[in-house]
Parts: sequence; C-alpha cells; structure tokens
Amino acid sequence: MDLEQVVQHILLVRRDLSREDVLKKILDKKHSAQDYFLDEVAARLVASELGVEIPSSDEEFQPHVAIKDLISGLNDVTVVGRVIFAYPVQSFSRSDLTEGKVASLLLADKSGSIRLVLWNDKIDLLEKGEVREGNIARVLHGYVREGMDGKLELHVGQRGDVQVTPPDAVEADYPSMEQFFDKAANLNRRSRRVNFQGTVCEVYPVSEFKRKDGTPGKVRRIRLRDETGEVSVVFWNEKAAQLGETVERGDQLRLINARVKEQPDGRTELHVESATKVERLTGQPLAQLKAPCEATRRIADLKEEGGPFAIEATVATAPSVREVTTGQGERVLVASFDLSDDTGKIGMTLWRRHAETARALSVGTRIRIRDAYAKRGFSNLLELVSRTSTNIEVISSSVV
Repeated sequence: MDLEQVVQHILLVRRDLSREDVLKKILDKKHSAQDYFLDEVAARLVASELGVEIPSSDEEFQPHVAIKDLISGLNDVTVVGRVIFAYPVQSFSRSDLTEGKVASLLLADKSGSIRLVLWNDKIDLLEKGEVREGNIARVLHGYVREGMDGKLELHVGQRGDVQVTPPDAVEADYPSMEQFFDKAANLNRRSRRVNFQGTVCEVYPVSEFKRKDGTPGKVRRIRLRDETGEVSVVFWNEKAAQLGETVERGDQLRLINARVKEQPDGRTELHVESATKVERLTGQPLAQLKAPCEATRRIADLKEEGGPFAIEATVATAPSVREVTTGQGERVLVASFDLSDDTGKIGMTLWRRHAETARALSVGTRIRIRDAYAKRGFSNLLELVSRTSTNIEVISSSVV
C-alpha cells in the first residue's frame, strides 16, 4: 500500500481530519526522525497513532465504493468518478431566515452515475472554478439518500470534502464525457430526456405569443447537427432570451436535460425549458462537432420523402399565391411554383408567412431554401414543402 492509499484509509476512518491535516502529521513524523522514514512508513505510524488500522500489503484495499454499490442510508463513504455535468448554484432560505446554497453535479464511474449534491461552503468548489466538467473527483465522507424523484443522491455536508483530480486516479478508469450524450440519429420519443451537443446550422428569429392566460411568451428555433444528422431545437421563454442575439451558424452548443418531442409527422424535436442547461462550447476541440452542417442537395438527389433538405435552385414558374381553408377550418395563404437546377425540376409549396415571401419572387430568381421537406403530392410526384422553421434566402434576382 502506497502513501496515497494510506492517506485515503485514514480519511475514511477519521472524518474529523482533512487531507491537509493528515499530510502535515506525516510530514511532521518524517521530520521528527530527521527524514529517516520513507513516506509510507511515516504514514503508517501516523495511522497507528490516530487509531486507524491499516491493512497489510498483501490484503486487498478498496479506498472507494463503486457507484452501483451505493444504497440509501450509507454514511461516511468515499466515491471517485468523473464530473459529467455541473448544474447552476441555487440559493434557498433556511428556517432561521438565513440564506443557504446548494448545487449538484453528475458523477460517473464505469459502474454507473449519481447526482452529487454540494451544500453551503462546498459550493466554493464550483463558484471558484475548482471543479469543472471533465474533472475526476474523489468524494470523501459523503452520505447517500433518496432524492425527491426517488433516485439515489450522494451528498457532501459539513464534514465531507471533494478532492479534485486526485494524484492516484487513472483517466482511463473513468467513462468519457461523450458517453453521456445522445446522437441525432438515435433520438426518438422513447428517449424522453436527453443530453445533446452539436453545431448550429440554422438560427431563426424569436417569436412572441400569448398563453391561454393572456401572459406573453417567447419561442425560438435553431437547428443543431452532430456527425449523425440534424435536429430542430425549440427554446422557450427565458431560455429563448438566454440564447441571445449573438448565436450564429458554426457555434457549438451543449444541451443537458432537454425534452424530446415527436411531431405528428414523425419528426423529432428537442425542447429547451427551465430544467434544461444550455452551454456554449465554441473553441473546445470536440471532434463530433466538426461535421459540416446540412449539405445542399441537387434536385435529382431528391428521390424519397423526408428531410430536412437544403437546396439552391432557380424559380422556374411564376408563384401562384392563394388562400385556402385547412382541415381545422383555418384560412391560410399557400404559394405554389416550380424550381429548377441543372439536374431537373421540382414543385415547391410555401405555407403561411412563407407564402408572402413568394409574392416577391419572379421567374429566374436564384434562391436558397433550408429546412424544407419532400413529400408526395396529389399526382404522387415528389415536391418540396415548407415548415415553420423553413428559411428562404434570395441569392440573386432575375435578369430582365
């Protein structure tokens, strides 16, 4: 057993001592013998004086408990894992009207993951940036209990401590950050709540609406891409404002605890609400975020229903704009016209506000359309249709 293992064993038994206290005692013991003792020998002597029994060298020593082995009611446990997520610090009022603080992390080892709860002065570890996502952390003198959702939580109270990047920890022994993020291609309604990170491919303006109770609300959409595909992300209310006006294509975002919602047409969206953490990752070398955004298709490449698709083409026929009544009795505008490129021709249908855009288009205008979907029309011919998130950009006007 080396020095670090002896120190950890002392800390497991003597929760009244800090790591610094133990190391000082060991150093004093070495100096008292004019540095004759080896570090491990001095540490064992200190352990003996503190009443801590140290296993012999041939005995198996397990300085920490695997997360999968934790049960509610355990006290004075040591757990080591990688910090996967760090949630914002929250304030609360105690019964004596003083203010307290609490924060939580997601800690994971190869056996599982658990919410790590930090209280009061331990919050300094987060506020001072000593604990960051990706760090390996050793929790000393923690206690386990069930949270309000029935899941186990590991708490660090007044007597507990967190050691960041312990010297004896081996990086390869702990799961990577990427293992805790879902891929665009695997998102479905069964996922319910997911973590996702990707590159911003498209940004749409903030829209305002009124709730049923008459209060105002905000919503904003963007599209994110990873190496497996793209997904539409909907930001609601304060999260729409938090995203700010500076987000642009190419930015990298990380979403933690986003809600998966499947639309009636089978498309999957991610919804960012109050319980979702949003983090910008611009500048971080995350390989899976380097995939290019949505590729521009040629008309001849559109052979099956689906999407979203991006396309650059020329307006081939004059748009026809008319008002129609939907199956729900809603009167809306719809515009129809043909698009062409050097590979072929396809029909284009724009709905609602996008139909207004068509009024300004004339034959020969070159446009770029993003986030459009292909579907079969009445004659079973493939055509492109707009959705709320569709974006239309005029590249060049028609030549008279």
